[in-house]
Amino acid sequence: KAMHKAGLRWYGVRVAEPHHDGTVHWHLLCFMRKKDRRSITALLRKFAIREDREELGTNTGPRFKSELINPRKGTPTSYITKYISKNIDGRGLAKEISKETGRSLRDSAEHVSAWASLHRVQQFRFFGIPGRQAYRELRLLAGQAARVQGERKAGAPVLDNPRLDAVLAAADAGCFATYIMKQGGVLVPRKHHLVRTAYELNDEPSAYGDHGIRIYGIWSPIVEGKICTHAMKWKKVRKAVDVQEAAADQGACAPWTRGNNCPPVENLNKSGGDLPDIKAMDEKELQEYLYNMGQKERRELTARLRLVKPKRKKAYKQTISDQQRLQLEAELSSRGFDGSESEIDLLLRGGSIPSGGGLRIFYRNHRLQEDDKWRQWY
Repeated sequence: KAMHKAGLRWYGVRVAEPHHDGTVHWHLLCFMRKKDRRSITALLRKFAIREDREELGTNTGPRFKSELINPRKGTPTSYITKYISKNIDGRGLAKEISKETGRSLRDSAEHVSAWASLHRVQQFRFFGIPGRQAYRELRLLAGQAARVQGERKAGAPVLDNPRLDAVLAAADAGCFATYIMKQGGVLVPRKHHLVRTAYELNDEPSAYGDHGIRIYGIWSPIVEGKICTHAMKWKKVRKAVDVQEAAADQGACAPWTRGNNCPPVENLNKSGGDLPDIKAMDEKELQEYLYNMGQKERRELTARLRLVKPKRKKAYKQTISDQQRLQLEAELSSRGFDGSESEIDLLLRGGSIPSGGGLRIFYRNHRLQEDDKWRQWY
């Protein structure tokens, strides 16, 4: 918007890639008029350094850096191809080492793809050129027309307007450069493009009650009407459950994969061999046996161990007679406590009661004891 308000026109491609800490940064290849170069560069620098400006000081290089293409080093295509390759498969970059990670750029391509997929980062973006969606719709329209008019001669016009048909022919041939020129060229505002994407409101509301927009086809400001390229309306429908199959499997569909990784009952000892007595082994024999186990035997051993239920510890509670209970109640009362049922039960379960001065009293061996290093007994 700032470029548009200033009357500056530019076009190019932007590639996003991560630093070693996952922070996104851009590489831009920009084309512009020579007279607008300083203004566009200043505007880009302004937006790049406006956040946390004080941390940069007078050196804005860590946040923004611009250079002119040097023909001695390479062409604009060779510059941007390197960064596109780093974000796809790293082809041709096996010998180049990253200054941040110290690894080959080809090896880091998979990590970059995973990072972009996780954070939904748009890695490549063309700007300042005619719309790519209109290009796709024109190719779709050309394919639909070829199927309808099967006997049409190659190169025969599809649209009545020759200017629009020239744009469609360029898109159908797959020549994006010709498509750009037939649309009006680069450095041209979008309002001057010949073919644009047409949209319409959805008939059915979404889950939130609003009617979103969907692609209808193409339209042009030089002719009336729109051309529909999406006559078929598709809708996601959940697959129906086979009643007979569900009834046979007690209400649930049978697994569609070849194996079931979640069986209700583990089938142990599938190898058919004799199970060794692990308890009779000493430590050295046990370590040697576990080291020589195969992957299948380890899975069976893990399954057997899961079936062994650990022994539960019985809750600690002392048993005393009614006479001892009365004596304990009287002794608690003499020490200034209530001697209630809850206090007595707490002491019998191994608990303690603070008695002041950092000391606590507890009941053990049928008598009250007081200590500052009390520990709960179970």
